[in-house]
Amino acid sequence: MIKEGEIMKFNIFFLFTLLFVFSNQSFAASEDSWVTKNITGDLKSTAGCKDKAKAEKKTVPGSYRFKKYTTLLCNELGYGWGKSKVVDNGELVCDACEGEYEGKEKYRCYMQDVVVECKIVKRGF
Repeated sequence: MIKEGEIMKFNIFFLFTLLFVFSNQSFAASEDSWVTKNITGDLKSTAGCKDKAKAEKKTVPGSYRFKKYTTLLCNELGYGWGKSKVVDNGELVCDACEGEYEGKEKYRCYMQDVVVECKIVKRGF
């Protein structure tokens, strides 16, 4: 004959087993996923007027300025958006500065039509 205490222990064990099984299922349903979006924009031009070689060097992909302003393109989408990768580096454009610079031409350069893939975490609650 089964004792009443043994039935109670079995019921408690069965209840914890059910809770464990269903808690794992709900955890799997709430996994996070990334949402990506490609945006195109022009990066800010170099500060001041510089020799053409210096202005180009500060603007091209791989430079600190390029990395910073491609990240800022994504940050402008809103809170939580970040840069995933640069899809297209765009085109280097240099404009001559107006004014007298002791017989030398000075330039401001920027990257035009840069395509950046931005990402944000989509919560699965």
